[in-house]
Amino acid sequence: MSKLDIKKITALSAAAAMMASLTACGENTTWGATADGVQIPAGVFIYYLESAHYEAKAKQSSQNSEAEADLSPEGAAQTAETVTLPLFSTQIDGVDAKQWIYDEATRSMQEYAAVEAKFSEYGLALSDEDKDTAKVYLDQMWEYAGEYYTAMGISESSYRSIFMNSTKRQKLFEKIYNEGGERAVSDDEIKTYLDENYAMINYIEVELRDGEGNLLKSEGKAERMEMLNGYIERYKNGEDFDTLNAEYVAYYENLKKAAEEAAAAAEAENAETAPAETAEVESSPAEAPLANDDDEVLPEGEEAAETEAPAEEAAETEAPSSEKPAETTASETEAPAETEAPAETTVPAADENMNVGAVQSNQTVIEKADMTTPCAEVAEKVFGSMNKGDIEIVETADGEHYYLVLKMDVLENEDYFTAARDSLLYEMKSEDYDSLIAEWTAAQSFEKNNDAYKRYDPEKLFGE
Repeated sequence: MSKLDIKKITALSAAAAMMASLTACGENTTWGATADGVQIPAGVFIYYLESAHYEAKAKQSSQNSEAEADLSPEGAAQTAETVTLPLFSTQIDGVDAKQWIYDEATRSMQEYAAVEAKFSEYGLALSDEDKDTAKVYLDQMWEYAGEYYTAMGISESSYRSIFMNSTKRQKLFEKIYNEGGERAVSDDEIKTYLDENYAMINYIEVELRDGEGNLLKSEGKAERMEMLNGYIERYKNGEDFDTLNAEYVAYYENLKKAAEEAAAAAEAENAETAPAETAEVESSPAEAPLANDDDEVLPEGEEAAETEAPAEEAAETEAPSSEKPAETTASETEAPAETEAPAETTVPAADENMNVGAVQSNQTVIEKADMTTPCAEVAEKVFGSMNKGDIEIVETADGEHYYLVLKMDVLENEDYFTAARDSLLYEMKSEDYDSLIAEWTAAQSFEKNNDAYKRYDPEKLFGE
Protein backbone atom coordinates (compact mmCIF):
# COMPACT_ATOMS: atom_id res chain seq x y z
CA MET A 1 0.00 0.00 0.00
CA SER A 2 1.42 3.39 -0.97
CA LYS A 3 2.15 5.72 1.89
CA LEU A 4 -0.49 8.33 2.66
CA ASP A 5 0.02 12.02 2.14
CA ILE A 6 2.12 13.39 5.01
CA LYS A 7 -0.66 15.70 6.16
CA LYS A 8 -3.07 12.79 6.29
CA ILE A 9 -0.56 10.74 8.24
CA THR A 10 -0.35 13.56 10.76
CA ALA A 11 -4.12 13.79 10.89
CA LEU A 12 -4.38 10.01 11.28
CA SER A 13 -1.99 9.99 14.24
CA ALA A 14 -3.72 12.92 15.89
CA ALA A 15 -7.13 11.37 15.30
CA ALA A 16 -6.04 8.02 16.73
CA ALA A 17 -4.74 9.73 19.86
CA MET A 18 -7.93 11.75 20.07
CA MET A 19 -10.13 8.67 19.75
CA ALA A 20 -8.15 6.86 22.45
CA SER A 21 -8.39 9.80 24.84
CA LEU A 22 -12.15 10.05 24.38
CA THR A 23 -13.12 6.46 25.06
CA ALA A 24 -14.21 7.43 28.57
CA CYS A 25 -16.25 10.43 27.42
CA GLY A 26 -19.48 8.49 27.18
CA GLU A 27 -20.87 5.31 25.78
CA ASN A 28 -23.80 7.02 24.08
CA THR A 29 -21.77 8.35 21.14
CA THR A 30 -22.15 5.56 18.60
CA TRP A 31 -24.63 7.73 16.70
CA GLY A 32 -24.43 11.38 15.70
CA ALA A 33 -28.11 12.30 15.45
CA THR A 34 -31.58 10.93 14.77
CA ALA A 35 -33.85 11.82 11.86
CA ASP A 36 -37.48 10.83 12.34
CA GLY A 37 -36.32 8.48 15.04
CA VAL A 38 -33.69 6.72 12.90
CA GLN A 39 -30.14 6.89 14.26
CA ILE A 40 -27.33 8.10 12.00
CA PRO A 41 -24.06 6.26 12.80
CA ALA A 42 -21.23 8.23 14.41
CA GLY A 43 -18.94 7.21 11.54
CA VAL A 44 -21.22 9.03 9.10
CA PHE A 45 -21.14 12.11 11.35
CA ILE A 46 -17.32 12.04 11.57
CA TYR A 47 -17.01 11.63 7.80
CA TYR A 48 -19.14 14.72 7.22
CA LEU A 49 -17.13 16.63 9.83
CA GLU A 50 -13.97 15.75 7.94
CA SER A 51 -15.53 16.79 4.61
CA ALA A 52 -16.63 20.11 6.11
CA HIS A 53 -13.16 20.63 7.57
CA TYR A 54 -11.48 20.35 4.17
CA GLU A 55 -14.12 22.58 2.59
CA ALA A 56 -13.52 25.16 5.34
CA LYS A 57 -9.78 25.11 4.61
CA ALA A 58 -10.46 25.66 0.91
CA LYS A 59 -12.75 28.57 1.71
CA GLN A 60 -10.18 30.06 4.06
CA SER A 61 -7.57 29.90 1.31
CA SER A 62 -9.98 31.52 -1.14
CA GLN A 63 -10.80 34.27 1.35
CA ASN A 64 -7.10 34.96 1.89
CA SER A 65 -6.49 35.16 -1.87
CA GLU A 66 -9.37 37.59 -2.34
CA ALA A 67 -8.09 39.74 0.52
CA GLU A 68 -4.58 39.85 -0.99
CA ALA A 69 -6.01 40.80 -4.39
CA ASP A 70 -7.64 43.87 -2.82
CA LEU A 71 -4.36 45.07 -1.31
CA SER A 72 -1.77 47.36 -2.84
CA PRO A 73 1.44 45.66 -4.08
CA GLU A 74 3.16 46.74 -0.87
CA GLY A 75 0.34 45.40 1.30
CA ALA A 76 0.25 42.13 -0.64
CA ALA A 77 4.00 41.69 -0.12
CA GLN A 78 3.59 42.23 3.60
CA THR A 79 0.67 39.78 3.73
CA ALA A 80 2.71 37.15 1.89
CA GLU A 81 5.37 37.40 4.61
CA THR A 82 2.90 36.76 7.43
CA VAL A 83 1.83 33.33 8.59
CA THR A 84 -1.78 32.43 7.80
CA LEU A 85 -3.91 32.27 10.92
CA PRO A 86 -4.95 28.79 12.08
CA LEU A 87 -8.31 27.77 10.65
CA PHE A 88 -10.03 27.68 14.03
CA SER A 89 -8.99 31.26 14.74
CA THR A 90 -10.85 32.54 11.69
CA GLN A 91 -14.38 32.79 10.34
CA ILE A 92 -15.88 31.13 7.29
CA ASP A 93 -18.64 33.10 5.59
CA GLY A 94 -18.92 35.22 8.72
CA VAL A 95 -19.24 32.24 11.10
CA ASP A 96 -16.60 30.88 13.48
CA ALA A 97 -14.81 28.04 11.68
CA LYS A 98 -15.72 25.38 14.26
CA GLN A 99 -19.42 26.29 14.14
CA TRP A 100 -19.35 26.41 10.35
CA ILE A 101 -17.96 22.87 10.26
CA TYR A 102 -20.58 21.66 12.73
CA ASP A 103 -23.35 23.29 10.67
CA GLU A 104 -22.16 21.75 7.40
CA ALA A 105 -21.84 18.29 8.93
CA THR A 106 -25.34 18.63 10.41
CA ARG A 107 -26.79 19.64 7.04
CA SER A 108 -25.07 16.70 5.35
CA MET A 109 -26.48 14.27 7.91
CA GLN A 110 -29.96 15.69 7.35
CA GLU A 111 -29.64 15.23 3.59
CA TYR A 112 -28.23 11.74 4.08
CA ALA A 113 -31.24 10.78 6.19
CA ALA A 114 -33.72 12.42 3.79
CA VAL A 115 -32.33 10.52 0.80
CA GLU A 116 -32.46 7.22 2.68
CA ALA A 117 -36.08 7.81 3.70
CA LYS A 118 -37.29 8.99 0.27
CA PHE A 119 -35.50 6.16 -1.52
CA SER A 120 -37.55 3.69 0.54
CA GLU A 121 -40.72 5.77 0.21
CA TYR A 122 -40.48 5.69 -3.59
CA GLY A 123 -39.98 1.93 -3.50
CA LEU A 124 -36.61 2.12 -5.23
CA ALA A 125 -33.87 -0.49 -5.05
CA LEU A 126 -30.25 -0.62 -6.16
CA SER A 127 -29.57 -2.93 -9.08
CA ASP A 128 -27.05 -5.76 -9.01
CA GLU A 129 -24.90 -3.69 -11.33
CA ASP A 130 -24.99 -0.77 -8.87
CA LYS A 131 -23.94 -3.07 -6.05
CA ASP A 132 -21.17 -4.74 -8.06
CA THR A 133 -19.75 -1.38 -9.16
CA ALA A 134 -19.81 -0.13 -5.59
CA LYS A 135 -18.14 -3.29 -4.27
CA VAL A 136 -15.21 -3.00 -6.67
CA TYR A 137 -14.60 0.60 -5.71
CA LEU A 138 -15.16 0.16 -1.98
CA ASP A 139 -12.94 -2.91 -1.67
CA GLN A 140 -10.04 -1.11 -3.33
CA MET A 141 -10.70 2.10 -1.44
CA TRP A 142 -10.73 0.35 1.90
CA GLU A 143 -7.56 -1.58 1.14
CA TYR A 144 -5.88 1.72 0.35
CA ALA A 145 -7.29 4.05 3.05
CA GLY A 146 -9.12 1.82 5.51
CA GLU A 147 -6.47 2.33 8.17
CA TYR A 148 -6.85 6.09 7.94
CA TYR A 149 -10.65 6.07 8.17
CA THR A 150 -10.66 3.48 10.97
CA ALA A 151 -8.33 5.68 13.03
CA MET A 152 -10.71 8.56 12.41
CA GLY A 153 -13.57 6.51 13.83
CA ILE A 154 -15.19 5.82 10.46
CA SER A 155 -15.98 2.13 10.02
CA GLU A 156 -16.09 0.34 6.69
CA SER A 157 -19.84 -0.03 7.15
CA SER A 158 -20.29 3.74 7.63
CA TYR A 159 -18.13 4.54 4.61
CA ARG A 160 -20.10 2.05 2.50
CA SER A 161 -23.38 3.63 3.64
CA ILE A 162 -22.18 7.08 2.61
CA PHE A 163 -21.09 5.87 -0.80
CA MET A 164 -24.35 4.00 -1.44
CA ASN A 165 -26.29 7.06 -0.28
CA SER A 166 -24.78 9.06 -3.14
CA THR A 167 -25.95 6.38 -5.59
CA LYS A 168 -29.44 6.50 -4.08
CA ARG A 169 -29.41 10.28 -4.42
CA GLN A 170 -28.78 9.96 -8.15
CA LYS A 171 -31.45 7.27 -8.55
CA LEU A 172 -33.94 9.54 -6.81
CA PHE A 173 -33.08 12.37 -9.19
CA GLU A 174 -33.73 10.11 -12.18
CA LYS A 175 -36.99 8.90 -10.69
CA ILE A 176 -38.30 12.41 -10.13
CA TYR A 177 -37.17 14.18 -13.31
CA ASN A 178 -37.21 11.50 -15.99
CA GLU A 179 -40.30 10.44 -17.95
CA GLY A 180 -43.11 9.46 -15.59
CA GLY A 181 -41.63 11.30 -12.62
CA GLU A 182 -43.54 13.87 -10.58
CA ARG A 183 -41.33 16.63 -12.00
CA ALA A 184 -40.60 15.01 -15.36
CA VAL A 185 -38.71 16.97 -18.03
CA SER A 186 -39.46 16.04 -21.63
CA ASP A 187 -36.84 15.50 -24.30
CA ASP A 188 -38.24 18.53 -26.15
CA GLU A 189 -37.57 20.72 -23.10
CA ILE A 190 -34.03 19.36 -22.81
CA LYS A 191 -33.42 20.00 -26.51
CA THR A 192 -34.66 23.56 -26.13
CA TYR A 193 -32.23 24.06 -23.26
CA LEU A 194 -29.42 22.56 -25.36
CA ASP A 195 -30.22 24.83 -28.30
CA GLU A 196 -30.34 27.97 -26.12
CA ASN A 197 -27.17 27.33 -24.14
CA TYR A 198 -24.88 25.45 -26.51
CA ALA A 199 -23.76 25.72 -30.11
CA MET A 200 -22.08 23.31 -32.48
CA ILE A 201 -19.38 24.89 -34.61
CA ASN A 202 -16.56 23.98 -36.94
CA TYR A 203 -13.65 26.31 -37.46
CA ILE A 204 -10.30 26.91 -39.12
CA GLU A 205 -7.72 28.62 -36.93
CA VAL A 206 -5.42 30.77 -39.06
CA GLU A 207 -2.10 32.08 -37.79
CA LEU A 208 -1.38 35.71 -38.61
CA ARG A 209 2.35 34.99 -38.67
CA ASP A 210 4.84 34.11 -41.35
CA GLY A 211 6.81 30.88 -41.47
CA GLU A 212 9.43 32.33 -39.11
CA GLY A 213 6.79 33.22 -36.53
CA ASN A 214 6.79 36.99 -37.15
CA LEU A 215 3.48 38.83 -36.98
CA LEU A 216 2.18 39.77 -40.41
CA LYS A 217 1.91 43.34 -41.59
CA SER A 218 -1.19 44.70 -43.33
CA GLU A 219 -0.31 43.17 -46.69
CA GLY A 220 0.25 39.71 -45.20
CA LYS A 221 -3.00 39.86 -43.22
CA ALA A 222 -4.84 40.88 -46.39
CA GLU A 223 -3.49 37.78 -48.14
CA ARG A 224 -4.78 35.53 -45.34
CA MET A 225 -8.15 37.30 -45.45
CA GLU A 226 -8.31 36.72 -49.20
CA MET A 227 -7.51 33.05 -48.63
CA LEU A 228 -10.36 32.69 -46.13
CA ASN A 229 -12.83 34.49 -48.37
CA GLY A 230 -11.88 31.97 -51.02
CA TYR A 231 -12.58 29.15 -48.55
CA ILE A 232 -16.01 30.64 -47.86
CA GLU A 233 -16.90 30.61 -51.54
CA ARG A 234 -15.60 27.09 -52.00
CA TYR A 235 -17.59 25.88 -48.97
CA LYS A 236 -20.74 27.49 -50.32
CA ASN A 237 -20.07 25.74 -53.62
CA GLY A 238 -20.08 22.37 -51.89
CA GLU A 239 -16.53 21.70 -50.76
CA ASP A 240 -16.04 19.93 -47.42
CA PHE A 241 -15.13 22.23 -44.52
CA ASP A 242 -12.68 19.78 -42.96
CA THR A 243 -10.89 19.40 -46.31
CA LEU A 244 -10.47 23.16 -46.42
CA ASN A 245 -9.06 23.04 -42.89
CA ALA A 246 -6.58 20.35 -43.94
CA GLU A 247 -5.55 22.51 -46.90
CA TYR A 248 -4.80 25.46 -44.63
CA VAL A 249 -2.89 23.30 -42.11
CA ALA A 250 -0.72 21.91 -44.92
CA TYR A 251 -0.18 25.44 -46.29
CA TYR A 252 1.08 26.80 -42.98
CA GLU A 253 3.24 23.75 -42.25
CA ASN A 254 4.89 24.23 -45.65
CA LEU A 255 5.53 27.89 -44.84
CA LYS A 256 7.31 26.94 -41.62
CA LYS A 257 9.25 24.18 -43.36
CA ALA A 258 10.40 26.55 -46.11
CA ALA A 259 11.51 29.10 -43.51
CA GLU A 260 13.46 26.46 -41.59
CA GLU A 261 15.17 25.24 -44.78
CA ALA A 262 16.07 28.79 -45.78
CA ALA A 263 17.54 29.48 -42.35
CA ALA A 264 19.55 26.26 -42.47
CA ALA A 265 20.86 27.06 -45.94
CA ALA A 266 21.88 30.58 -44.87
CA GLU A 267 23.69 29.19 -41.84
CA ALA A 268 25.55 26.66 -43.98
CA GLU A 269 26.55 29.36 -46.50
CA ASN A 270 27.85 31.59 -43.73
CA ALA A 271 29.89 28.72 -42.33
CA GLU A 272 31.52 28.06 -45.73
CA THR A 273 32.44 31.70 -46.41
CA ALA A 274 33.68 32.61 -42.94
CA PRO A 275 37.56 32.84 -42.76
CA ALA A 276 39.16 30.12 -40.74
CA GLU A 277 40.69 31.32 -37.48
CA THR A 278 43.79 29.51 -36.28
CA ALA A 279 45.24 30.23 -32.87
CA GLU A 280 49.04 30.26 -32.64
CA VAL A 281 50.43 28.18 -29.83
CA GLU A 282 53.95 28.79 -28.64
CA SER A 283 55.64 26.19 -26.52
CA SER A 284 57.10 27.31 -23.26
CA PRO A 285 60.69 26.39 -22.41
CA ALA A 286 59.48 25.47 -18.96
CA GLU A 287 56.82 23.10 -20.26
CA ALA A 288 57.65 19.51 -19.45
CA PRO A 289 57.35 17.01 -22.30
CA LEU A 290 55.01 14.07 -22.03
CA ALA A 291 56.78 10.96 -20.85
CA ASN A 292 54.87 8.97 -23.47
CA ASP A 293 51.59 9.06 -25.36
CA ASP A 294 49.65 7.58 -22.46
CA ASP A 295 50.84 9.60 -19.47
CA GLU A 296 49.46 13.11 -19.20
CA VAL A 297 51.59 15.46 -17.17
CA LEU A 298 49.37 17.89 -15.22
CA PRO A 299 50.49 21.26 -13.89
CA GLU A 300 51.71 21.08 -10.33
CA GLY A 301 48.87 20.97 -7.78
CA GLU A 302 46.12 20.16 -10.33
CA GLU A 303 44.21 16.91 -9.99
CA ALA A 304 42.22 15.04 -12.59
CA ALA A 305 38.46 15.70 -12.47
CA GLU A 306 36.21 12.83 -11.53
CA THR A 307 34.29 11.56 -14.48
CA GLU A 308 31.33 10.04 -12.71
CA ALA A 309 28.70 11.92 -10.74
CA PRO A 310 27.26 10.23 -7.65
CA ALA A 311 24.03 8.42 -8.34
CA GLU A 312 20.88 10.34 -7.48
CA GLU A 313 18.43 8.85 -5.09
CA ALA A 314 15.35 7.46 -6.76
CA ALA A 315 12.26 9.60 -6.26
CA GLU A 316 9.53 8.04 -4.22
CA THR A 317 6.43 7.31 -6.24
CA GLU A 318 2.98 8.19 -5.05
CA ALA A 319 -0.15 6.24 -5.79
CA PRO A 320 -2.38 7.94 -8.39
CA SER A 321 -5.16 10.07 -6.89
CA SER A 322 -8.81 10.35 -7.75
CA GLU A 323 -11.58 12.81 -6.92
CA LYS A 324 -14.60 10.85 -7.86
CA PRO A 325 -16.01 7.68 -6.35
CA ALA A 326 -16.51 6.22 -9.84
CA GLU A 327 -12.73 5.75 -10.19
CA THR A 328 -11.03 2.84 -8.49
CA THR A 329 -7.94 4.46 -6.98
CA ALA A 330 -8.36 6.15 -3.62
CA SER A 331 -7.47 9.81 -3.28
CA GLU A 332 -4.28 10.96 -1.59
CA THR A 333 -5.35 14.59 -1.65
CA GLU A 334 -6.41 16.40 1.50
CA ALA A 335 -10.10 16.42 0.63
CA PRO A 336 -12.05 13.22 1.32
CA ALA A 337 -13.67 11.28 -1.50
CA GLU A 338 -16.64 13.13 -2.98
CA THR A 339 -19.78 11.05 -2.74
CA GLU A 340 -22.72 13.41 -3.05
CA ALA A 341 -23.02 14.53 -6.68
CA PRO A 342 -26.08 12.83 -8.22
CA ALA A 343 -24.83 13.03 -11.77
CA GLU A 344 -21.95 14.13 -13.96
CA THR A 345 -22.63 17.75 -14.82
CA THR A 346 -20.22 18.34 -17.68
CA VAL A 347 -21.78 18.29 -21.12
CA PRO A 348 -19.30 16.47 -23.40
CA ALA A 349 -17.84 18.03 -26.52
CA ALA A 350 -19.11 16.52 -29.74
CA ASP A 351 -16.36 14.70 -31.62
CA GLU A 352 -13.76 17.30 -30.73
CA ASN A 353 -10.63 16.94 -32.87
CA MET A 354 -12.09 13.83 -34.48
CA ASN A 355 -10.41 12.40 -37.55
CA VAL A 356 -12.39 12.48 -40.77
CA GLY A 357 -10.39 10.00 -42.78
CA ALA A 358 -6.93 11.60 -42.87
CA VAL A 359 -8.43 15.03 -42.21
CA GLN A 360 -8.57 16.53 -38.73
CA SER A 361 -11.78 18.30 -37.77
CA ASN A 362 -12.32 21.13 -35.29
CA GLN A 363 -16.03 20.43 -35.01
CA THR A 364 -17.08 20.87 -31.40
CA VAL A 365 -19.85 22.02 -29.08
CA ILE A 366 -19.26 25.22 -27.10
CA GLU A 367 -21.14 26.51 -24.06
CA LYS A 368 -22.61 29.99 -23.60
CA ALA A 369 -21.68 29.94 -19.92
CA ASP A 370 -18.03 29.42 -20.85
CA MET A 371 -17.49 31.98 -23.64
CA THR A 372 -13.79 31.13 -23.94
CA THR A 373 -13.77 28.23 -26.42
CA PRO A 374 -12.10 28.29 -28.86
CA CYS A 375 -11.60 31.96 -27.89
CA ALA A 376 -13.69 34.76 -26.44
CA GLU A 377 -14.12 36.57 -29.77
CA VAL A 378 -15.45 33.47 -31.52
CA ALA A 379 -17.83 32.57 -28.68
CA GLU A 380 -19.16 36.13 -28.57
CA LYS A 381 -19.82 36.09 -32.31
CA VAL A 382 -21.41 32.62 -32.29
CA PHE A 383 -23.82 33.40 -29.45
CA GLY A 384 -24.35 36.95 -30.66
CA SER A 385 -25.02 37.74 -34.30
CA MET A 386 -24.50 34.39 -36.03
CA ASN A 387 -27.39 32.18 -37.10
CA LYS A 388 -27.24 28.46 -37.83
CA GLY A 389 -25.60 27.90 -41.19
CA ASP A 390 -23.66 31.19 -41.11
CA ILE A 391 -19.95 31.19 -41.90
CA GLU A 392 -17.88 34.19 -40.84
CA ILE A 393 -14.32 35.38 -40.30
CA VAL A 394 -13.41 36.51 -36.75
CA GLU A 395 -10.19 38.27 -35.74
CA THR A 396 -8.85 37.91 -32.20
CA ALA A 397 -8.28 41.02 -30.13
CA ASP A 398 -4.51 40.38 -29.98
CA GLY A 399 -4.29 40.35 -33.78
CA GLU A 400 -2.61 36.95 -33.85
CA HIS A 401 -5.37 34.82 -35.41
CA TYR A 402 -8.24 34.78 -37.84
CA TYR A 403 -10.93 32.16 -37.29
CA LEU A 404 -13.16 30.96 -40.09
CA VAL A 405 -16.24 29.85 -38.14
CA LEU A 406 -19.16 27.76 -39.31
CA LYS A 407 -22.18 27.69 -36.98
CA MET A 408 -24.07 24.40 -37.24
CA ASP A 409 -27.32 23.07 -35.78
CA VAL A 410 -26.56 21.33 -32.49
CA LEU A 411 -29.91 19.54 -32.64
CA GLU A 412 -29.13 17.82 -35.94
CA ASN A 413 -26.75 15.40 -34.21
CA GLU A 414 -29.09 12.99 -32.42
CA ASP A 415 -26.17 10.91 -31.19
CA TYR A 416 -24.78 13.93 -29.41
CA PHE A 417 -28.12 14.65 -27.74
CA THR A 418 -28.40 11.05 -26.57
CA ALA A 419 -24.92 11.13 -25.07
CA ALA A 420 -25.42 14.51 -23.40
CA ARG A 421 -29.05 14.15 -22.29
CA ASP A 422 -28.48 13.05 -18.68
CA SER A 423 -25.87 15.72 -18.06
CA LEU A 424 -28.14 18.37 -19.56
CA LEU A 425 -31.05 17.24 -17.41
CA TYR A 426 -28.97 17.46 -14.26
CA GLU A 427 -27.66 20.86 -15.33
CA MET A 428 -31.22 22.06 -15.79
CA LYS A 429 -32.63 20.69 -12.56
CA SER A 430 -29.81 20.42 -10.03
CA GLU A 431 -30.81 23.60 -8.21
CA ASP A 432 -34.45 22.52 -8.18
CA TYR A 433 -33.38 19.15 -6.76
CA ASP A 434 -31.32 20.81 -4.04
CA SER A 435 -34.37 22.87 -3.08
CA LEU A 436 -36.51 19.73 -3.01
CA ILE A 437 -34.05 17.97 -0.69
CA ALA A 438 -34.06 21.06 1.53
CA GLU A 439 -37.85 20.71 1.76
CA TRP A 440 -37.44 17.07 2.83
CA THR A 441 -34.93 17.99 5.53
CA ALA A 442 -37.10 20.85 6.80
CA ALA A 443 -39.93 18.37 7.36
CA GLN A 444 -37.71 16.02 9.39
CA SER A 445 -37.79 15.54 13.12
CA PHE A 446 -34.04 15.91 13.58
CA GLU A 447 -32.24 15.70 16.93
CA LYS A 448 -28.52 16.04 17.54
CA ASN A 449 -26.71 13.74 19.95
CA ASN A 450 -25.06 16.36 22.12
CA ASP A 451 -22.67 13.81 23.62
CA ALA A 452 -21.40 12.95 20.15
CA TYR A 453 -21.08 16.62 19.18
CA LYS A 454 -18.95 17.22 22.27
CA ARG A 455 -16.85 14.12 21.78
CA TYR A 456 -16.13 14.72 18.10
CA ASP A 457 -15.10 18.34 18.45
CA PRO A 458 -13.61 19.31 15.03
CA GLU A 459 -11.01 21.57 16.60
CA LYS A 460 -9.67 18.66 18.65
CA LEU A 461 -9.95 16.22 15.76
CA PHE A 462 -8.45 18.45 13.07
CA GLY A 463 -6.83 21.37 14.93
CA GLU A 464 -3.41 22.36 13.67
